[in-house]
Amino acid sequence: MMDKKPAFQHAFRKAGPYLNISYTLIGAMALFGYIGNWLDKKFGVEPYLLLIGIFIGLVLGYYNMIKVIQSLDKK
Repeated sequence: MMDKKPAFQHAFRKAGPYLNISYTLIGAMALFGYIGNWLDKKFGVEPYLLLIGIFIGLVLGYYNMIKVIQSLDKK
């Protein structure tokens, strides 16, 4: 039983950056989508700024994903 715990921790340590990619992508889309929705309500141009916000979040999330994958490839 003792031998499995370090292996389990090692697996999560290796998977951590990849899990972070998904959280960052979803978080960026949610944050910029929320900002876009708020601006839509403020200026009355629904749903355009919401869609633009989600798109910006998607682009930034993919940019972060590429950065993380490149840094992992260097290791």
